[in-house]
Amino acid sequence: MDWSKTYRCAPGFAFRKESFGGILFHYEGRTPDPRLYFVDSRFLIDLLELVERAPLESLMEEATATFRLGNSQISAMRRFFGDLVERKALVPA
Repeated sequence: MDWSKTYRCAPGFAFRKESFGGILFHYEGRTPDPRLYFVDSRFLIDLLELVERAPLESLMEEATATFRLGNSQISAMRRFFGDLVERKALVPA
C-alpha cells in the first residue's frame, strides 16, 4: 500500500452516507455481489468522500491535526483505508 498516492473508488464501487456512518457497495454485475461493507463511523465516511482530493497520508495528517486524533483513531483510519485498498474497493487515482 502506498500512502503517498491519491486513491478513488474502484469502478463499480460507491458509498452512501447513513445515520450510523455509511455503506460501501459494489453495484456492477448481474448476480448479487457479496461486497457490501457497513462503516460504523460517519467520520471515516466523511474522509472517504475526500479521498480523491489528496494523497492518503496528507489526508490523514490533516485530519489528525484538525481533530487532534489519538493513536487509536489514527490506527482506525489506517486500517479502514488499508482494508479498502486490500479489498480492491479503492484504487490509485
